[in-house]
Amino acid sequence: MLEILGFGKTQKAFKQKPLTGLFFCPYFSHMMTIEITGAPDFDGVITVAQLKEHLRVDSSDEDTLIEAYRDAAIAWIEDYCNTRLGDVTAVGYMDYFYNARFPIGPVQSITSVTYLDTANASQTLATTKYWYDIKTKATRITFDSVPDLYDDTFNAVQINMVVGYPEASIPQPIITAVRLMVANLYEMRQPVIAGTTAVQVPLGMYSILSPYRIITSV
Repeated sequence: MLEILGFGKTQKAFKQKPLTGLFFCPYFSHMMTIEITGAPDFDGVITVAQLKEHLRVDSSDEDTLIEAYRDAAIAWIEDYCNTRLGDVTAVGYMDYFYNARFPIGPVQSITSVTYLDTANASQTLATTKYWYDIKTKATRITFDSVPDLYDDTFNAVQINMVVGYPEASIPQPIITAVRLMVANLYEMRQPVIAGTTAVQVPLGMYSILSPYRIITSV
């Protein structure tokens, strides 16, 4: 699960109940949770054979280890950039309808928006009730004239989507960052190096990945 603060204002139909004697964060109700429901194919991102070329490894003795390093590198890059390498299905959860930016990207498409009606039954929101912009770096969505929701529940609104770079369209600098991190993991097999001074390479992996980060704030 990935959580981040969103934006927008509450629709008039969804007034919050007053809180008495409790701590209240004004942005709590504007949080969106993202759940990845699809499974990517990391071989479609970069193969072990391609990484071995970068590492200058000829034998197959450590293929499993290199594959594990690749998966770890991709997971770290996805978390650092708030993205996915390989397009996958995902669901965004919100407590009610409000204007929001997505804490993950790029969003390829929004397939549907569902919600819990006043009878606690799942319904699909008409496409005329919302519109979205996937051209911005952090995708945004807004709603209009929305129906009432079921009271006293979290995650009453679900946004079903496809997120991430398609395997064939992943920017090459991101692939380069995967190679760099795998090489680092392969060469440095313990968390601490004794008897030497470690120096970070200037204009290294962070500089490569910086343009591709999805950042939202309030």
